Amino acid sequence: MTDKTARVRRYQEATVSGALQIMAAMGVTDPCQLRPHMLRRRVDACTDRSYAELYEWLAPGQLLAEPPASWAADWRAADPDRFTV
Repeated sequence: MTDKTARVRRYQEATVSGALQIMAAMGVTDPCQLRPHMLRRRVDACTDRSYAELYEWLAPGQLLAEPPASWAADWRAADPDRFTV
């Protein structure tokens, strides 16, 4: 194993360990238990918001059944045969 490989591995292990510690402090045992209101993002030096406040969350399958109006243009432009940014 190269030195860089070992460092990347240790970094990844530390990241996962840190995430597990934070989840445990939240009372969560699995990532699928996380909800948008539980996650926070700093939006400026003095303000943070929950992901529920910042992003539009969709129900499972909602894009297939009835995409929200705010997603309509992107959904129409989507092409399963190519990926562009």
